[in-house]
Amino acid sequence: MNEPRATSTTEELAALPSVDLLDDAAVWTPEIERLVQATAEQIRLDQPGMIVSGPQRNGKSRACDYLAAILSHVLGYPIATLKWTIPQENAKTTRLFFQERMLQSGCQAVLHRDLAVLRNRLFNHAADLATSLGAKRLVLIIDEAQCLSHDEYALLVYIFNELERRRLRPFVLLVGQPELHQVAEQWLNSDAQQMVGRFSTRTHDYLGIRLDDLEQVLAGFDDEADGPEATAGYRTAPAAYTEGWRVAKLGPLMRNALKQVAAAQNVQEEIRLPMQYLRSCLLSMLYRIVQKRYSPDSLPLADAIDCVRASNFATVLQYYVRKGTGGDLRGTPAASRSEGSAA
Repeated sequence: MNEPRATSTTEELAALPSVDLLDDAAVWTPEIERLVQATAEQIRLDQPGMIVSGPQRNGKSRACDYLAAILSHVLGYPIATLKWTIPQENAKTTRLFFQERMLQSGCQAVLHRDLAVLRNRLFNHAADLATSLGAKRLVLIIDEAQCLSHDEYALLVYIFNELERRRLRPFVLLVGQPELHQVAEQWLNSDAQQMVGRFSTRTHDYLGIRLDDLEQVLAGFDDEADGPEATAGYRTAPAAYTEGWRVAKLGPLMRNALKQVAAAQNVQEEIRLPMQYLRSCLLSMLYRIVQKRYSPDSLPLADAIDCVRASNFATVLQYYVRKGTGGDLRGTPAASRSEGSAA
């Protein structure tokens, strides 16, 4: 019996690369830069905390990693950072809450029947980390903060106070989905100044990538810090890369394809491309170049539009448009944003 013939034959398609075309490292974007500068400004002003919210898949978690790596350099003095991620299913007890935070801080001694001992271990671990870096500032980055319960916010106040008792200067960065902004509004409306003053003296919208910034962002995928062989451009088309082609040159084509997809859905608002979908769009275009043996400078627009659709961004475009682009609310104090919303 003859074997069934594949729709796309091996003669029609080139062999796929033997490595991933994109590294997993965080890539600089203008939104990351805005976040870094806003956070640094709040710390310089000796504010105790800040809220960062934005739609899903915008790259907030990766931005947190980037922020933790670069913040000391931006501020000009050493700081210690701890990143905690709050699971969707909250810890059932205070003990579990502290044990999870201990593990996420790198403290493995999480077993003891006395809760006070566990808390003390966490605070001592944080103090030791700061001392090892010669830092007085401790930045707590709390990702998926929209999952925090009312009681867990109270625990954060307690943690903040205990860190201060150890002569540290904590700063709490709450990062989460858009409903996190609603938490800040609820604190304002209920006059919960304890929470407002601690955690939301400023709120910041973390948005997707502007289409005009695509070239700047795509250039990050060709960072040669680990050698040319680690770049997306070289892995896709080594010969073209050697002759000067770079992934950033796909920016105008990707922008045109995205606008075509948006026009087909009658979307006239500004488009913000979440990082997940940018990576998927780019990967689809790069694999299309490899498989169809296109010259990297000659990928047809029709193929680029197919790549946008293959990334699934076309199906979620309306969601991100409904969530808005931030407008003139971006990076403004919580109180001002509340008044603007009321207006």
